[in-house]
Amino acid sequence: MARRTLPPLHALRGFEAAARLLSFSAAAEELGVTQGAVSRQVRALEDWLGRPVFHRMTRRVALTEAGQAMARLAEDAFGLLEDGAARLRGAGPQRLVLGALPTITSAWLMPRLDRFAKRHPELELRLLSSIAPAALAPGELDVAIRVGPLPGRRYPARAPRIELQMVASWAGLVAEPLFPDVLVPVCRAELLPGGAPVTAAELAGMPLLHTSTRRHAWPDWLRAQGAWGGAMLPGQPSFGHFFMALEAARRGQGVALVPDVLLPAAGLPMPGALVTASTARIASAGEYFFLFPASRAQEAGIAALRGWLLEEAAQTRLDIRCIAN
Repeated sequence: MARRTLPPLHALRGFEAAARLLSFSAAAEELGVTQGAVSRQVRALEDWLGRPVFHRMTRRVALTEAGQAMARLAEDAFGLLEDGAARLRGAGPQRLVLGALPTITSAWLMPRLDRFAKRHPELELRLLSSIAPAALAPGELDVAIRVGPLPGRRYPARAPRIELQMVASWAGLVAEPLFPDVLVPVCRAELLPGGAPVTAAELAGMPLLHTSTRRHAWPDWLRAQGAWGGAMLPGQPSFGHFFMALEAARRGQGVALVPDVLLPAAGLPMPGALVTASTARIASAGEYFFLFPASRAQEAGIAALRGWLLEEAAQTRLDIRCIAN
């Protein structure tokens, strides 16, 4: 039998944890090693691949295209090994794979997962971060959180568009609403005259930070208030995900337009740092949904996760109302 050509196996464990958690420090804590050890493991994998697997920012990391592909391979390989070993041992917690959007994963789910683990130690929740249409299949992707318009539901004509496709097929799926997608502009206080909110027309003339997955967000948001502008121009910098645009806003690079579900996690209001740049709250033509197969609705694991997510979403809506007021 020919010798296998495999990536450095010692590096895969650190990479898989960092890719799943989108954090070197969280991966180190999970694995019981130092952050430097995880960084060296990731670097060893990058050296073997000959290309980077992470975009490294000041306080965050994001997967490159190659990193996303390798993360899927590592997830599949570790999942098969884990499931096979559990069958041999005849025991083990029930595992659910939850596919969620990158920003929701890092800014909303991750800070809350400890509460879920304490409430349901019999369940192991594994996260798969992606914006791709969710294709739910047992053993691959059990449930998902996605954002977009629900088929058959009518939305205001001027509501900002959401171009992401939520699922590969709606056949047999249940869409449980979590919270609306309300877009709010945020920036450092010193960018605003007197640190006070400005009008949509004034915002149109300010440096706007764009998110490539929502390229129409700014012009749609401005047009909903009778203002014009905000189009993403050729060569203008844009960010792959909302959490990246939010980080750029923290650095004072401009005004980011982000879902208000991120505001509690961002610590708003933050005097002297990030503030809301407008009093307007514009809902997009879509919402965030928890998606699961109707045929599995009564499974204990999915029912437990559904109940917990609805509780957390309700608390988030309360937190947002407190910030808005």
